[in-house]
Amino acid sequence: MKKGELVLKNVSKKFGEVKALDKLDLVIKSGELVALLGPSGCGKTTALRIVAGLEHHDSGSIKINDQNISGVPAHQRNMGMVFQAYSLFPNLTVLENVAFGLKMRKVSKEKQQKKSIELLELVGLPTQKNRFPHQLSGGQQQRVALARALAIEPSVLLLDEPLSALDAQVRTNLRDEIRRLQLSLGITTLFVTHDQEEAMSMADRVGVMRNGKLEQIGVPSDLYNKPATPFVASFVGIANRIPAEVTGKGNVKVLGQKIALSEFSMEFDDGKKVNALVRPESLHLVSESDPEATNGIVAIKSFLGPLTKIGVAIEGYPIVHLNLASKDVKRIEIGDRISFKIAADELMVESA
Repeated sequence: MKKGELVLKNVSKKFGEVKALDKLDLVIKSGELVALLGPSGCGKTTALRIVAGLEHHDSGSIKINDQNISGVPAHQRNMGMVFQAYSLFPNLTVLENVAFGLKMRKVSKEKQQKKSIELLELVGLPTQKNRFPHQLSGGQQQRVALARALAIEPSVLLLDEPLSALDAQVRTNLRDEIRRLQLSLGITTLFVTHDQEEAMSMADRVGVMRNGKLEQIGVPSDLYNKPATPFVASFVGIANRIPAEVTGKGNVKVLGQKIALSEFSMEFDDGKKVNALVRPESLHLVSESDPEATNGIVAIKSFLGPLTKIGVAIEGYPIVHLNLASKDVKRIEIGDRISFKIAADELMVESA
């Protein structure tokens, strides 16, 4: 596969009065998989469509390997694209679907067949080559779409929520397969999704978008453990919003505990009423005699295999959620009184 570094610089796009992209800067290194993550309307799909040449941006530049492709038509950009809808040609066989891009490029029939069979073997579908799309499962159809996108040896692979139409187990298996192929081929990839689990499990780096801008981009562990904004902290993973108060010297008092503020929350003044963003896994069961213990009544208990989610009712607070090892909560039932504390070195806060 041809490798390419993709660079977006100050890319902006408006639809009427709506600013879909606002001076977006993004660099995807050669061979890297970057996921754009965010809620509906954040601009992630617009960014991908502009890279593909399916939308025109109002300002800024798009480069591949230092070549500006801003004015290049979509069919000349050498992009492979996989959509949410499989978009296979129903009247063509699997083999013919995979070979379609090569045929349009007037590659010889012999090379079309050889390349297409190689890619079907790569995605695990060599025996289905003579079937038609309606004879395949959803997961198989998406594998064919992936093979078709790879057949033209694109400089950049674009994935537009390609797994969202699949059921949970197929989605998990196929995302692992896509990542394996991407790594083995070393192809530069831009992946757009609203599913944080997909983004965090597949990407080298994840960019969280909001209102047409990147709130933060980094390796998945940094986004989760060191969010730069409250939006990132709440969007990536789950966070309890617990009423709290900023105290002197960069601390926050929450549930009777005094915990350091994260470096991104230092702008709040002493005495400011805030919401502390506390991860469910940062809440640990303790003895009722612990001086930092908070007591509450179990209102929710959800068994999720090795993990059990507990919702605790505390007077004057919203339900507080804990993620606990199922083996540790076998004897805890709804209505029981439990004690817990926050086990975190620092917390992100937002205005109440």
